Amino acid sequence: MLDLENALFDEETDGIIPVPPGNYPAHITDVKIRTFDSGSTVYNLTFKVAPEVSNQTVPKLSMNGDGTPTASTDKDGNALTINGAFLSGKEFRLDNGMWLTPNPAKGEGWKNRRYTEWCESLGLEFKKNKDGKKKLGQAEEDDLLGRGCTIQLKEVAWENKDTGQSGKAMKAVSLSNWDKSYNLSSDELAVDDLPF
Repeated sequence: MLDLENALFDEETDGIIPVPPGNYPAHITDVKIRTFDSGSTVYNLTFKVAPEVSNQTVPKLSMNGDGTPTASTDKDGNALTINGAFLSGKEFRLDNGMWLTPNPAKGEGWKNRRYTEWCESLGLEFKKNKDGKKKLGQAEEDDLLGRGCTIQLKEVAWENKDTGQSGKAMKAVSLSNWDKSYNLSSDELAVDDLPF
């Protein structure tokens, strides 16, 4: 093999930078809604990490010999951190979706807790009935697209039941209010990624 003087590769600086689990500002960029015969609706959401992630410091991870991420440390064993800017623009799907059960059985109103909390975190408001109970509405795609929030990312195990393949993927496992949130306009959502 012919040695190349200037062609160097260092996994620590040139390798893939794994995404660390954590909470990040993001916007909803895709909404897929599916209603089942039972009447329940699932919202499969995709989030894009916002540029404001550059205001965060995150743990620096690198890939170890078996392909799993591990915390990078300095020569004294102290955990290293890096600027979160490398996460800006990365997209992540919501694990298990957001579920709405429009007609829960008596005593099963808890099934709509996550839907209620997450919609309110996105800035959607529900009216109250005369007894002060929230009257849930069914969110539509336009109600959700472009909404800003904080997503919690975590590595989630998956398995394809048809093929038997399995693995792990970084997914959003919950969402909450982003204090300095803003919504993206339809023009900002329709960015054309084509290079010409």
